[in-house]
Amino acid sequence: MLRGFPSNSWVAINELEEKTWFEQYSWSLFKALSQMLCVGYGRFPPQSLADMWLTLLSMISGVACYAFLLGNVTNLVLTLDSSSRQYKRRGANLTVTCPCPQIKQVEEYMAYHKLPSGLRQRITDYFEHRYQRKFFDEEAIFGELSGGLREDLITFNCRSLVESVPFFANADANFVSDVVSKLKYEVFQPGDVIVKEGTLGIKMYLIQEGIVNILMSNGDVAISLSDGSYFGEMCLLTNQRNVASVRAETYCNLFSLSVEHFTAVLAAYPLMQRTLECTASERLNKIDENLDPDIGLAR
Repeated sequence: MLRGFPSNSWVAINELEEKTWFEQYSWSLFKALSQMLCVGYGRFPPQSLADMWLTLLSMISGVACYAFLLGNVTNLVLTLDSSSRQYKRRGANLTVTCPCPQIKQVEEYMAYHKLPSGLRQRITDYFEHRYQRKFFDEEAIFGELSGGLREDLITFNCRSLVESVPFFANADANFVSDVVSKLKYEVFQPGDVIVKEGTLGIKMYLIQEGIVNILMSNGDVAISLSDGSYFGEMCLLTNQRNVASVRAETYCNLFSLSVEHFTAVLAAYPLMQRTLECTASERLNKIDENLDPDIGLAR
């Protein structure tokens, strides 16, 4: 066998021993790929025990390589847009295609209380807009970052909005950074009342995206605010009630700052506290003359 090929081998059957090297390599490649891809044995099946074992080894090697390649390609495809995939997986076969971790509880809650279809649709629309068909576990992401990186990320997302507020524009940089770290992301649907007239102001809002209407007591629109604007900031400095209602005209992506969080930050900056108190006093005098949403909505 070492001196030639058996008469029943595929080389002898195809009369390849005296062929050109191109024909020999072509038939060898055809034979190898046929076995490794598990699509056949080549032109002729194995005729001897040795040929059979070589064919078996070739097929096993081919299956292993094929499985390895398929696994890597599948993994690459799945990681191309993992957030969209996670959204679709969490929302699959659900009336409410939302990506929240408690999605089963939400679905069961709506079914238990027999919520009307209109309300269910609003919940669906809310999550569709909030996550834009993508799901990011921001708490988990922030939790894995170091303190410095976490602060840089939050600052990048929100600092320009905070600095659009006059009494933050020239404030101490460390104070602004601490304020930014307390911001909370919120989403409102068209028609949602964000601030109600006569209620105690507990938050100020920064508009990242969307349009809100400031309403007078008779329901008329006094003014509309859009991206980069803010409202309700006077509640941070004065313990007074809202003088107007604020209603979302479109889907609104807002960042809110609660009085509680702002007070906690301000306690560490006594100089800023005195400066802001003077600013609040001046702005309250203007509010008495004219309701200006860029001045404040709480008194």
